[in-house]
Amino acid sequence: MEGDRDDVTGRFILYAGTPLERIATNEDLNERKPLIPRQNIKHHKIITDNNFTIGKSRLKVNVGYQNNQRKEFANPEDENEAELFFDMNTVTYNAQFVLPEVKEWHITIGANGMYQTSKNKAEEVLIPEYNLFDIGGFVYIQRYFKKLTLSGGARYDNRSIDSKEFFEGPDLKFAAFNNSFSNFSGSLGVSYEPADFLTLKANVARGFRAPNIAELGSNGVHEGTFRYEYGDNHLKSETSLQFDGGVEVNYEHFNLGITGFYNRMNNFIFYRKLESVSGGDSLVNVDGDDVPAFQFNQNDAKLSGLEVTLDIHPHPLDWLHFENSVSFVRGRFDEKIGGTDNLPLIPATKLSSDLGTNFKKGGKVLRNFYLKVGMDRYFKQDKPFFAYNTETSTPGYTLLNAGIGTDIINKKEKVIFNIHFAGINLTDAAYQNHLSRLKYAGENMVTGRIGVFNPGRNFSLKINIPLEFAERKN
Repeated sequence: MEGDRDDVTGRFILYAGTPLERIATNEDLNERKPLIPRQNIKHHKIITDNNFTIGKSRLKVNVGYQNNQRKEFANPEDENEAELFFDMNTVTYNAQFVLPEVKEWHITIGANGMYQTSKNKAEEVLIPEYNLFDIGGFVYIQRYFKKLTLSGGARYDNRSIDSKEFFEGPDLKFAAFNNSFSNFSGSLGVSYEPADFLTLKANVARGFRAPNIAELGSNGVHEGTFRYEYGDNHLKSETSLQFDGGVEVNYEHFNLGITGFYNRMNNFIFYRKLESVSGGDSLVNVDGDDVPAFQFNQNDAKLSGLEVTLDIHPHPLDWLHFENSVSFVRGRFDEKIGGTDNLPLIPATKLSSDLGTNFKKGGKVLRNFYLKVGMDRYFKQDKPFFAYNTETSTPGYTLLNAGIGTDIINKKEKVIFNIHFAGINLTDAAYQNHLSRLKYAGENMVTGRIGVFNPGRNFSLKINIPLEFAERKN
């Protein structure tokens, strides 16, 4: 299902726009078999991890190969026909040379990167075929003092993308391009412990991110986002300069942590809705449906945030924990875009509280028994990127969760299995996460609500059985 609803009943519509279009029944919604459209993903990987001792030094070498095949099936008249088929092959490499320690100086030098190819093996294509090569060299240094630790590093990266030309019938859908991105990044941090219970941390870092192939070369409908996306192969690399610091207080009865950051970003990449020449939304007609058009763009911006954690575990009640955390992020463009300076896709402020018990011993058969209840409060996000109707505000909501679990042991105190049972959103609250793309699906004409809501009440049961293989005795 893609979020389309029947105007009269408000129920979901299956196979919209096809000869098999119909209203979804309760049996459809309760069916375990995925409905059309659906995806099938196969991922294979093999990795070799090696560690060599060379005198007093160590050489670590990691090489891997991965094959990812992602298929999307969207034709209800032929459920085995893949309309999208991305076949991606990736070779990754990482080499680190750890030098001998000299007067508590720890130095590591190395290089890593990857070679990647992607091919389209279906009729419909969203991004072009490409070859990509990454390589980066780095050095990392750490020095321990009595109450102070210094650490820092620097690296240089280069990414080359060779994108292939593609014609859709007589029309050129993807023009070939060959881009290269390179830059320096690094960080310097300090950790100071003026007392056993107190730790102070500070860090400054310069970051770098090359645009990905979707941002550079997209030209097609992204079904999961209800958008027609255009890439821009003239995008520049993102760079950033971040300052962050924190305080950690660890007492016998509680732990407190406070961390804040400020991140200055140049050429921040984002997508925005395009306007038509008449001032409304720019629409692309695809198979009879008008789809709003978006294009990747970039501008200078800044991010700032704060996170506070508090874990109360009063002694002698060692089995009791009351864990709390609150996180806040604010993002702004340097210049207003479409009347707003708010960055897109900024999560809402979140408050989490968990009250739990944990008993290492629970009779003759139970170990590590725990029981917990928790609350996640997401506050209203009223600072969206509302330019060109790209985002809308999201109301706040509260989720109530709970869980219970334990290890089951035998007479030799070995774990036979462990079991975990959890309940999510126990009050069955109706809510939409601000970052959900389904939030912008079609309107329910019966309720007046827009988009698909997040899952309601949910339960999960997990059982882990450890396997041990006895050593053969000669």
